[in-house]
Amino acid sequence: MMKIKYFAAYIIPLLGLLTFNTTGVYAYAGLFVLYILVPVLEQILPKNTYNLNKVEKELAKEDVYFDLVLYLSVPLHLFVVYQFLITVSNSALPLAELIACILMMGTILGVNGINIGHELGHKTDHVVKKISAHIMLLTAIQNHFIPYHNGGHHRDIGTPADFTSAKEGDIFYFFALRSQIGGYFKTWKLEAQRLKGKGKNQLLNPMIIYTLLPVLFLFGIYSFFGLNVLFIYFITSVYGISVLEAQNYFAHYGLRRKMQENGRYERVKPKHSWNSDHIIGRVLLFELTRHSDHHHMGAKPYHLLDSKEHSPNLPYGYPAMLMLSYFPFIFKPVMKKQLALYKDK
Repeated sequence: MMKIKYFAAYIIPLLGLLTFNTTGVYAYAGLFVLYILVPVLEQILPKNTYNLNKVEKELAKEDVYFDLVLYLSVPLHLFVVYQFLITVSNSALPLAELIACILMMGTILGVNGINIGHELGHKTDHVVKKISAHIMLLTAIQNHFIPYHNGGHHRDIGTPADFTSAKEGDIFYFFALRSQIGGYFKTWKLEAQRLKGKGKNQLLNPMIIYTLLPVLFLFGIYSFFGLNVLFIYFITSVYGISVLEAQNYFAHYGLRRKMQENGRYERVKPKHSWNSDHIIGRVLLFELTRHSDHHHMGAKPYHLLDSKEHSPNLPYGYPAMLMLSYFPFIFKPVMKKQLALYKDK
């Protein structure tokens, strides 16, 4: 089993460091790799649908290596954020290079920051993982992500109750606004309901902390780097959030759960999430691309996720789908054709 492959996910933050320490056209090298080279390679390279066998899974369950890959990504991520802040605080930085830095850092926040935070955040009974998850999500101003994702999205996917499940025909930009704003306020409600169920005081709502933390983080940036850098970081985090929402957008686009005769929705099945077995995306995103199995068994660690035989498959890998999401006039016809292959199955 090629365990070392998951360290390839570190390529993204390392490309960020390259961006922050180069000038001219070379500052766009990292963006070229992630937004052009990787999507092209994913179309050329064969998909990898291999699933671990029973023995391999038992060995992998006890192997701390897979957690170590996630833990080590946290200090690396914080170092990259610091390097970004130092770079953009240079008032002599040309606009073209500033744009490259913003797009690269935004990509890192949306891919590494939120995605690794997502993986760690599923282990809510593990203190170190939970703290690490919130550190990663804090850099992307998304600390409310964990309670909404775990308690709302996983329960309600493919229904009108889930702000992060896109209907067929939804336009990305409107979807992203609804997902962010609606998801934030729904998380207050979810946490209030959880506290009420445990008979605890509503003033203990964790959303108070999840709201204050990003404010304090941004205030810290302002205190050390000034208003201009604060504004740049805010714009960068907005782009990073759009990367998250693009993944949310195409991950369940058009896949809806059916209402049963008893008035309840059918249980969540692999057919309610789009899958991708393109090997580069699998590694860079810690198997998030095997999304069907992730939603079928939300607590399953990333390295144990399977490729489900009857799950709907995306026409392209995650990096390409991410870019298509920003262009509805291309994305919608492509997915209309893809949906036709699975709608009646």
